[in-house]
Amino acid sequence: MRLLQNIIFRYTVVTFVVISLVSLGLGAILSQQITNHLIQTHIKVFPHVMKSIAKNHPEVYAFLNAPPGSEVPQDVASFFNDLFTFGAVFRIKVWGKDGTILWSDKPDIIGQNFRDNIHFIRAIEGDVSYSLAEPKKAEHATEKGRGAILEIYTPIEKDGQQVGVIELYEANDELYNQINRNIRIVWQAVSLAGITLYTLLFFIFYGAYSVQKAAAQRLNETQDVTIMALAYQAELRDMETGYHIERTSRYVEILARELGRLPRFKTYLTDSYIHDLVKSAPLHDIGKVGIPDAILCKPGKLSAAEFEEIKRHCEYGAMILKKAEQKLTFQSFFKIALQLVTYHHEKWNGEGYPHGLKGEAIPLSARVMALSDVYDALRSQRRYKGSLCHEEAVKIILEDRGRQFDPAVVDAFVRKEKEFQRISEQMADQG
Repeated sequence: MRLLQNIIFRYTVVTFVVISLVSLGLGAILSQQITNHLIQTHIKVFPHVMKSIAKNHPEVYAFLNAPPGSEVPQDVASFFNDLFTFGAVFRIKVWGKDGTILWSDKPDIIGQNFRDNIHFIRAIEGDVSYSLAEPKKAEHATEKGRGAILEIYTPIEKDGQQVGVIELYEANDELYNQINRNIRIVWQAVSLAGITLYTLLFFIFYGAYSVQKAAAQRLNETQDVTIMALAYQAELRDMETGYHIERTSRYVEILARELGRLPRFKTYLTDSYIHDLVKSAPLHDIGKVGIPDAILCKPGKLSAAEFEEIKRHCEYGAMILKKAEQKLTFQSFFKIALQLVTYHHEKWNGEGYPHGLKGEAIPLSARVMALSDVYDALRSQRRYKGSLCHEEAVKIILEDRGRQFDPAVVDAFVRKEKEFQRISEQMADQG
């Protein structure tokens, strides 16, 4: 699936298929044109040459006017035999003007009459006629079994009168030996052009893709830095939070990927979703910018009214992101960021805030963020509390399984608790 989503792979496949189809189509068209051109050349040139030669052999006209069965003069026979040097000619028939075969290299049909042959009729009327097909008629007794053949019927004229018809037969297979040589050259040229075009387009695309990818990477990095700057804006007002946003982002990714291994979450927690989830995590407390310093930085215990004001940081954060989202014309990671910011203090049993959502009514992204946030808070020292060791933090989270936290998220945390501990210790706040 990842391979199919790769733009280079898709471009390569699509371009290859398109150029191959175009090349095949072009090759087929050119091959057909070459075939037609060669056949048409034979149809036009052979009759012209025969008529020109016949003018220099008056004995041919005399033979065509002689009764059927007349003896063939040596000069006339030589003339007819010379016609075998034309192209791939393998058979010759000489027709009298009444449709009788006067001469052929196959004597079997000499004297027979085939006046109903439509191509003979056209030729005796003065038009060159031809046929390219399987021989099936009675006069084709000696040609059957040779496949398709090209028959060219040339009218022979004397003093404005048609005196007979000379028919040349070219074997399709022999004729195509000439055609195939030209076709091979065409296919080689088309294939080379297709390969050259494909290679050229690929490198042009790859160059443009590399430039675009680098620009997208820079834009993405700028976006990430901007998100971190916005998150730090809130964190700077509480100087004791240190690396809180970096650690919680790492915890969120660990939990999301572990949950993504489970069948019930596999189709939901895609790589794209997890990427947006991790990108959004630093913004979960951005609403703290709306909390007064006297409350946010108070060293002692908060009063009930002050705690209610602290709880409003979820609403403040949602307002900030919604305002930003309104400026976008496409769907972005802000959808997930809104879920995190708004619902990361909701509890599985419905006793959280700001809306008292319960169970799976709480977005999965917020359920993952909730446990990550609490674990980091338990492991961190604050002006109003001390830090707990990893084991104590795990114990508290387990006790709140099914109450504050989604049981599935807690189970994933337990499977990955050593990674949580390692990150907590490696990225611990200093001083």
